[in-house]
Amino acid sequence: MSKPVIWQEVKWRDVKKVAEEVGIAILPIGATEQHGYHCPNGVDFFNAYEISKRVSARTGAIVAPPMPYGSHPYFHYGFVGTIPLRATTQIEFVRDVVKGLVNSGFRKIIIVQAHGQWWTIHTAVQEIALDVDCFMAVATWWELACEKIKEVCSTPFKHADEVETSVSLALYPELCDMSLAVPDYSLKPYVDKKFVRPAVHSDLINAFPIEAITSVPQESKAMQTGAPGDPRLATAEKGEAIVSTAVDVIVSLIEDLKKNYKPNEWPRIKPDLKEDMY
Repeated sequence: MSKPVIWQEVKWRDVKKVAEEVGIAILPIGATEQHGYHCPNGVDFFNAYEISKRVSARTGAIVAPPMPYGSHPYFHYGFVGTIPLRATTQIEFVRDVVKGLVNSGFRKIIIVQAHGQWWTIHTAVQEIALDVDCFMAVATWWELACEKIKEVCSTPFKHADEVETSVSLALYPELCDMSLAVPDYSLKPYVDKKFVRPAVHSDLINAFPIEAITSVPQESKAMQTGAPGDPRLATAEKGEAIVSTAVDVIVSLIEDLKKNYKPNEWPRIKPDLKEDMY
């Protein structure tokens, strides 16, 4: 295929046809939050949606309407442009959407998520698995492309920085204004940086994930631009290398599912309990 299949752009019988012929849905989940002076507030859900569309075009899986809101660590709250959901709200939101996808005939669901909300999305998957019999996988682009990020970028991934800005330049350059990009190292943590690491793909492993320790102050009170690091290092070429790598991994998973399961088949995961937990 060369064009993505977009749920909200087709008719219900088209959705039914994809369910019968492919049986796989992609659910993009992002967030709405500030991304510095130079990137739009929709970076996270734009990334999830654009990556999902690329995967759909190569696999025939349908792209569900993107979720533009996400849950946030405490230090994101208070910055103008950021609209956070409570973690419990997001978990239940994802549960309801997954049930809707299943009721439309899709029991193999790839969640393409593009925001640092691993603690809610992973929890959602584990809870839904006790409630709904469907295959789920969470595809976070920087996890799938972590080695490529290290290869093409000179600084570790943070937020609206070299890495994320590069992805933005590859996917929607018309919404970025690099003339406004400035370095920002104004955020000072409460504890020595040796104790804190990013949640994923960090060389510093003997430390606490940043979302698991209250190590930094409110960004809105302690940062100038909202984009830690130096986004001026970003290029569309770097972003394309990162995006292509993540897309390849997701496509590979979907093709493996298509090879091993018919459209109306799926890996059974809901446990057989004497009493349902939900």
